[in-house]
Amino acid sequence: MWLLKRLFFAFLFLFLMLSLYKNLTGFRKNLSFYKSYKEEVASEEKKNIALKTQKLRKTSVYEVEKTIRNKLGLLRPDEIAIIIPLPSPSPTPIITPALPVYRQWLNVFFQVD
Repeated sequence: MWLLKRLFFAFLFLFLMLSLYKNLTGFRKNLSFYKSYKEEVASEEKKNIALKTQKLRKTSVYEVEKTIRNKLGLLRPDEIAIIIPLPSPSPTPIITPALPVYRQWLNVFFQVD
């Protein structure tokens, strides 16, 4: 009987330890999932705030007027548009390469090209 009690308590202890191990590993996995989910939610909230501010900025009266003026080229009734042409590039002079000295002397005396 004494041996039977020891075996029973050993199996009970082993069962409880395995159950505790299983619960601890499940808790770790759930905790890591919670942390990653919490970080993802925080990043999405930041992104949401940024998008809301961008929407407010784009729909403001001043931004709409700026877009109309810059992209469509429209003016107010009392304004005058001054269009300044882009400067044309100045032509670069063509530099002829210097002839060697012996060719210069030949050209002087014999008019050889």
